[in-house]
Amino acid sequence: MKKIQMVDVVTQYNRHSEIINKDILDVLQSGSYIRGKKVREFEAMLADYLEVNHVISCGNGTDALQIALMALGLNKGDEILVPTFTFVSTIEVVCLLGYRPVFLDVDERTFLLNPSLIESNLSNKTKAIIPVHLFGQCCDMDKIKNIADKYNLFIIEDAAQAIGAKYSNTLSISSYAGTIGDIGITSFYPSKNLGCFGDGGALFTNNSQTAEKIRMIANHGQRTRYSYEFVGVNSRLDTIQAVILATKLKHLDASNKLRVEAASNYNKHLFHVDWIKLPQLSSVSSHIFHQYSILLSKDINRLELQQYLTRNGIPTMIYYPQPLHKQVAYKSYCTADYPVSEYISSHIISLPMHPELSVNQIEFICSVIHKFN
Repeated sequence: MKKIQMVDVVTQYNRHSEIINKDILDVLQSGSYIRGKKVREFEAMLADYLEVNHVISCGNGTDALQIALMALGLNKGDEILVPTFTFVSTIEVVCLLGYRPVFLDVDERTFLLNPSLIESNLSNKTKAIIPVHLFGQCCDMDKIKNIADKYNLFIIEDAAQAIGAKYSNTLSISSYAGTIGDIGITSFYPSKNLGCFGDGGALFTNNSQTAEKIRMIANHGQRTRYSYEFVGVNSRLDTIQAVILATKLKHLDASNKLRVEAASNYNKHLFHVDWIKLPQLSSVSSHIFHQYSILLSKDINRLELQQYLTRNGIPTMIYYPQPLHKQVAYKSYCTADYPVSEYISSHIISLPMHPELSVNQIEFICSVIHKFN
């Protein structure tokens, strides 16, 4: 059996290497390495796929979050609602821009931001909310959007782990993750469902004025060369990454389908393990399984399980070992208790998940887990 990888980007590359190598060589021979036609073509392809009016690429997912916040025209000290159980980028950019993060706990079943906690955490300084579509499925955007509309809040959707997931609203109208709020963002980090071979990111919006401002911010705040209308940043997707992503985008749905099948196989073999809680599916979203994360019961020593799996050639990861309000850099913003996030962080573990996982590999992983405890 082939060695089990947590993420197998090499096999994915090998599958498409002939066309990717040709595209990279074409870029190298063109001399057009920054912006240019191929980047615009990829942005148009992704906009068409997501059924959104505008896609603006940038340097990485963290930049995308920062640029999105900068585009809203907020003031120092304004409050942004963020889940405490997520990757650090979500709060990092809020603090860097001088805004104040307000933590929200998450739903114990889906690990997604709990919309029932939003209204009790609002103040006259609250200006935006960042729902994070964690691990591959969407937050309850109907509830979040209704509250945002009621209190005139901006919504920035962090869809870095959910590109290709679909949200169905109360009218059964489907929209892709990242296209429902004011601005959506993604990361093209190599391990993402749609990942490049380096760093990259993008923002999505249906608002033409917002799109123009985002483009300017990402390009030093200029509309025309050497004419700077406001402070911006330098954040660009290079052309080589754009052509790689263009090829991989054509296979995204098929790749996500393989992830779903892998998750189904995991579920089938782990269903009767009474000390494991399997991933819970949202009733309003598809799940594309950026991660396959399970919860362990209280009597299971997670470190011992990890070490046991490692000895058997099975890698694991902990996403995330501490919620953000517990981190030294951000605990001063902690204003309440977040028991669900703390419990999840203490008991969660992620198993290998990628489109290249074979049925035999999953069966082996599950058989080893069955023998633990």
